Amino acid sequence: MKSQQTSIPDLSALQGRQVIVYGAGKIGRRVRAALAWFGVPVAFFWDIRAETIGAALDGTPVCKPDFGGLSEAERKHCVVVVTIFAENVAERIRADMEAMGYAHVVTDRGFITRLLHGECASRQAAGKFEFDLETCHICPVVSDTRNRCDIFDNHVRQHFVHGLDEGNPIELVVPSAGVLVSNKCTLTCVGCNHLRDHYVASDNMDISAEQILSDLNKLVAAVDMVNKLVLVGGESLLHPEIEAILEGVMALPKVGVIHVITNGTVIPKSKRVFELLASPRVIVEISGYGSHIPVKFQRNVEKFIGKLRELGIHHRYSQTLQWFDFGGFEDRGYSQAELERVYDTCCFVSNDIFNGRMFKCSRSAYGTLIGKIPDYPEDYVDIRANSTAEVRRQVAAFLEKKWVKVCNHCNGASTHVIEAGVQVKFVRKAKRADAESPPLPAMV
Repeated sequence: MKSQQTSIPDLSALQGRQVIVYGAGKIGRRVRAALAWFGVPVAFFWDIRAETIGAALDGTPVCKPDFGGLSEAERKHCVVVVTIFAENVAERIRADMEAMGYAHVVTDRGFITRLLHGECASRQAAGKFEFDLETCHICPVVSDTRNRCDIFDNHVRQHFVHGLDEGNPIELVVPSAGVLVSNKCTLTCVGCNHLRDHYVASDNMDISAEQILSDLNKLVAAVDMVNKLVLVGGESLLHPEIEAILEGVMALPKVGVIHVITNGTVIPKSKRVFELLASPRVIVEISGYGSHIPVKFQRNVEKFIGKLRELGIHHRYSQTLQWFDFGGFEDRGYSQAELERVYDTCCFVSNDIFNGRMFKCSRSAYGTLIGKIPDYPEDYVDIRANSTAEVRRQVAAFLEKKWVKVCNHCNGASTHVIEAGVQVKFVRKAKRADAESPPLPAMV
């Protein structure tokens, strides 16, 4: 795993050209700001959600993609930076644009990470860099589990982490680890990444706070540092022991940022939960699904965000409009090269810990749980069953894997998308043994 350390990026190829940023999401906005810092103006954003986003972002116009709207000469001269981080989708966009005469389409994920890291490094050199957790946690340089950002690492170590082994080199760093505290949720979304639309009642389970913290203590004893722990479900705040989980996680040594993912429909009654969330090292991310969820839940989301604002808690509301369609669970018969491509282009590698095992993603963890995916022991690290020394050895190898067998049961971050947040109308109540082939869910 390499650390992102770079000098100011070479932007000479963009100088004097009209620059268009394809994608006005979190990455596109960061790219626009970084280019502005280096004196490269962005003419406009292209985004299929232009009507939802609005006419402009920070003064930069937002338009629906219109490849034919530019003249032939403009297409040859302009530069289009595609900020869709799913490489398969970005490559499809590039191919479509090049077929229409666009000569300079940038889809290289490395260019974006160098640009964004270069901006922060340049700001540091100028004495104008300020660490902002709400910005840093969505930065692709930080969120890409295959890389590490030295700027982020250094700040986390200096300000958030306790219990590091003084004098010992920090060699084995887990950039981000998900903690799947429960698979229960207030919602049942069609196409849920955590497979809620495939569950039956007997599949629901909470992992006890005692067991979660025991597993995490063993993990942090085995590694040198965990940059970020992500508490997620199901619905993380639905866990009956969420206060104890937060207390325990905050006390763990060698751990940096605590990231809590929620759909915002559950407002904790415990004052202590909000006190813990108010820590400067905690960021709460609310996954929003707009009008797809029941009105009472929409109101809860508004109240929850209002409470976070009132208490000054780091948070971000992410309105999700589309999800990738990962497809069914059948064996696709990929070649090794195809497995590596699916893994390398996936945006959902998250090192998720569930019931004592670290998986590459939640689909792997939950798909194995409910029997949709075969149990592949080589796909995960069994933290609970192994010694601390063996966990260290396996985690080091796990982080270097270029593919896992579960990728053979997935479309990956493909060009196939579905509408996000559409609710299953009826939830089957049968036991797992009676539900080998559950019917397709009806949609609201």
